[in-house]
Amino acid sequence: MKKFLATVIVGAVVAQIWGMLSWMVLPWHNVDMKKFNNAEAVSQAIKSEQVGSGIYMIPNWDPKVHEDENLMKEWDRKAAAGPFVFMSVRAQGITPGMGPMMGIGFLLNIIIAAILFWLVNQTKIESCKKRAFFISIAGGVGGLYPIISNWNWWYFPAVYTVSGAADLFITWLLAGFAMVFMMNKLTEK
Repeated sequence: MKKFLATVIVGAVVAQIWGMLSWMVLPWHNVDMKKFNNAEAVSQAIKSEQVGSGIYMIPNWDPKVHEDENLMKEWDRKAAAGPFVFMSVRAQGITPGMGPMMGIGFLLNIIIAAILFWLVNQTKIESCKKRAFFISIAGGVGGLYPIISNWNWWYFPAVYTVSGAADLFITWLLAGFAMVFMMNKLTEK
């Protein structure tokens, strides 16, 4: 159990460090981040709507659209004319600082590293390199669906989608090599 925990924690630490470097140092996640010309006006417009936290779309989406062909045609017309907006609103704002999010991110990395390590140990793969690649592919594919789904359904930009997918595979490739290295070191003892 100690070997398992040590290996998983090393994988999670490597994933966390790569995530920090990827988002804070490399420019690729910021390529498609845009600014509103008048962010204060947009913020005031959202506040004036007195909306609660949640996901919002423009044109407004109502499940009843599926029940009425005319409503669906009207929604399609508005969506085609633009703008189309899909956004997450947190009405109460956020707590400044990244500490809590980094902590939750690390816990998620531990959970994912544990699952990936368990998965690779269910295989007959013996080569360290192949085990690390297995972890990368399993972690990458496991997280790929939401990234591609956001591109497909909500029109997330292609560059954002590709950089997110690449980041995911790199994260678990690096973590995979670290986990395999750690497990080999612990097994040698």
